[in-house]
Amino acid sequence: MGSAASNPFMSAAGPSSPAVARAQAGTCVSAPGSPFFQPFSSHSPQHLPLVCLVSSGKVLPVTVYDKDGVRVLLHFAMDCPPGRPDVLVIVVSLLNTAPLPVRNVLLQAAVPKSMRVKLQPPSGTEIAPFNPIQPPASITQVMLLANPLKERVRLRYKLTYLLGERQYTEVGELDQFPPADRWGSL
Repeated sequence: MGSAASNPFMSAAGPSSPAVARAQAGTCVSAPGSPFFQPFSSHSPQHLPLVCLVSSGKVLPVTVYDKDGVRVLLHFAMDCPPGRPDVLVIVVSLLNTAPLPVRNVLLQAAVPKSMRVKLQPPSGTEIAPFNPIQPPASITQVMLLANPLKERVRLRYKLTYLLGERQYTEVGELDQFPPADRWGSL
């Protein structure tokens, strides 16, 4: 299997973050050399502003993990990055509904060698305890998944975090992805 080795599992920023404000101020250009669109290679990760990505399709999010008040969801973007119909854009949301803080969050992903996964930096590594009069706090991240051969996707993940003072580590595999021939028209 290919691996995102030391990369945290996926990226984008929360709605009130400086990263989203910067992205909203810019435009979604895809010209060569643009900071928002670069070749998808193992040496230069592709960073796309969240506003260029978030247009949910008709595919429901997939729950990857849901234990002790910590939940990880995958949201599939409707469109592929410009010029890359083989790349699925996934926004990952990690939510905390526990009465304890979540800290030191690290999510990693790996796919078979015929595919590539790129993970942008997360919006944070800590989530405040749940407050019932406010929306749940969250961390978001964008995952770019290249599948040039349009094979069935099999993704392995590792999630580590502290809930209060207790360390959690979860390893699993996920294959609930939209068919590759529908990418770009979800």
